[in-house]
Amino acid sequence: MMILNDNRFSNEKFFQATTLEDISNSPNNSTIIFKYNENEINLYQFCSQNNIPYGVEINSIKEFIFILNLRAKYAFCNSIELASTLQKIADNYLSDTKIILKTSLNLIEKAVLYEIDGIFVI
Repeated sequence: MMILNDNRFSNEKFFQATTLEDISNSPNNSTIIFKYNENEINLYQFCSQNNIPYGVEINSIKEFIFILNLRAKYAFCNSIELASTLQKIADNYLSDTKIILKTSLNLIEKAVLYEIDGIFVI
């Protein structure tokens, strides 16, 4: 179980982006975070082609399949039910994309029981 966005457990830095300029201005060694937008798939392609680690906040299996094929490092979701479903898919296809539930530390035990890769502490 990975715990992201909590300095006690992870020193990975995250940077929200919506444009190519945002990506260019992101701090070195940061992981870019996008909110899924089908019109911005070119940004995910750019990150993938340039080996820039990125994650996408998604809301569906379809969105997960798209970012999985574009080698996203993380798939962020807000629902434990969706995270559980995506985790089964990721495990079945031996995906390198990690399923991350955006939640508080209070739900860590539930996330572990659902075998979700990690949580992003909000």
